[in-house]
Amino acid sequence: MAPSLKSSKSLYDFVVRDGNGVKGLVDSGMSEVPERYIQPPRERINKEDSRACDSPPIDLSKLNGAEHEKVVDEIGRAAETLGFFQVVNHGVPLELLESLKDAAHTFFSLPPEQKAVYCSGVSPCPRVKYGTSFVPEKEKALEWKDYISMTFSSDEEALQCWPNQCKYI
Repeated sequence: MAPSLKSSKSLYDFVVRDGNGVKGLVDSGMSEVPERYIQPPRERINKEDSRACDSPPIDLSKLNGAEHEKVVDEIGRAAETLGFFQVVNHGVPLELLESLKDAAHTFFSLPPEQKAVYCSGVSPCPRVKYGTSFVPEKEKALEWKDYISMTFSSDEEALQCWPNQCKYI
């Protein structure tokens, strides 16, 4: 049964403070996207601009060759107009990508109170942050995503800070 999230504050508390995230909204059985997640029309992606990016995946192997500027332009155009893009020939081993996907599924499947430990401002390690929007207190519309951000400068530091659920063996 979906929680009662009539007010913007109760939605904010459920999603952000309690660690439920967008996944928690979906898992709760919500049948409509809450108003707080709907972008004002003037801030939405222009569909005509995004059609200009209907292109095949971007080949990163060409970054070190004669087509360097073309690849850079493709990435910039896609990021500015659509907000995302697919890359190929990036050199990341499939096994590593699968491990990352498994770690993400494990982490985001945790109970909300276990994920909330890593929320910005309360995380035991300032280099690990779990959240939904980057600055939910100030955004006009919340972002329809959950993320865990982990930055580090060495493998040793990563092993000390990362949640156990995000480590792979």
